[in-house]
Amino acid sequence: MFLSLRFGGRRIAFTLIELLVVIAIIAILIGLLVPAVQKVREAAARTQCVNNLKQWGVAAHSFHDVTKTLAHNGVNTANRPDWCWAYQLLPYVEQENLKKIGDAGTPQAVGLEILMCPSRGRQRFSTAGANSPGFNGPFTDYKMNWVSFDNRSNSPTVPGRLNMATVTNLNGTSNTIYVAEGYLNPNEYRRNHGSNWEEVIYSGGYGGTGRGSTELRQDNISVGQGDRWGSAHPAGAMFGMLDGSVRMIGYNFSGSTAFFRALRWNNNQPFSLD
Repeated sequence: MFLSLRFGGRRIAFTLIELLVVIAIIAILIGLLVPAVQKVREAAARTQCVNNLKQWGVAAHSFHDVTKTLAHNGVNTANRPDWCWAYQLLPYVEQENLKKIGDAGTPQAVGLEILMCPSRGRQRFSTAGANSPGFNGPFTDYKMNWVSFDNRSNSPTVPGRLNMATVTNLNGTSNTIYVAEGYLNPNEYRRNHGSNWEEVIYSGGYGGTGRGSTELRQDNISVGQGDRWGSAHPAGAMFGMLDGSVRMIGYNFSGSTAFFRALRWNNNQPFSLD
C-alpha cells in the first residue's frame, strides 16, 4: 500500500511505513516539547507568585509607615477594622476603592489576581456564601503567619499589635515570615464557599487567611484541608519575609526547627532555610 503525488509529470510515492515513521517522529518531538512548555509555564507562575508576595511585603511596610503597627490576621467580627491583614492592606496594593466600598458596608464579591498563585488556576472568590460575617469576597492563596501576627484586631484603638522595631530587635525582619502560600487540596480549587480553612478576606481570625503549623507540603488530592503551608509548585512554597524579600522553602523543611524559628518573632535565634 502506498500514497502518491504527481509533480511535473513524475509520480512521488510514500509508503505507509514512511508515513508512520514521520508520524512517530512528530509524536516524539511533541513529547519532548510538552515538558519544556510546562517548565516554562511553571517558571512564569513562580515568578508571578514572587511578585505578588513582594507587593504584599511593600504594602506591609507602607501600612506600618501610616499606622506605626503591622497588620495582623484579625478577629471574627462584623467590624471592618477587625478583618484580616489582606483587607487592611488593600489600599497599599492599589485597591483603595475596594476597601472603601467594604468599609461603607457593601463588600464586593470579586477576585484579586494579587491574592492568587497562578499555578493553581482556582476559583478567585466565593459565590455561595461565606463564614461570618457572611459576605462573598476574594479568596487568598497567601496566608498570614499567625504565630507571630496572631488573631488580633487591626483597630488602632486595640493595643498589642507588633511593629517593625519589636520584630527587628527580637528576631529581625529578614528572619520572620509574614505572609506565605498556604496548602490547598486540589479538590478545593473549584470551591465557591468561604469556609473550611479557605474563608474570604472579609473576615478575621480564620484559617482561610492565616496559618501557623510547621507542616509544609505540595497540594495533594489525598490530603485534606487544615493548618498547613504549601503550594502547587513542584519544589516548594513561596514565603514572604517581613523585610519584603521572598524565598522558596522546599518541602523537605516541613516540621523542621529552622522552619519553626522562621515562624516566630521572639526566639532571637538566626536560622537558615537556604
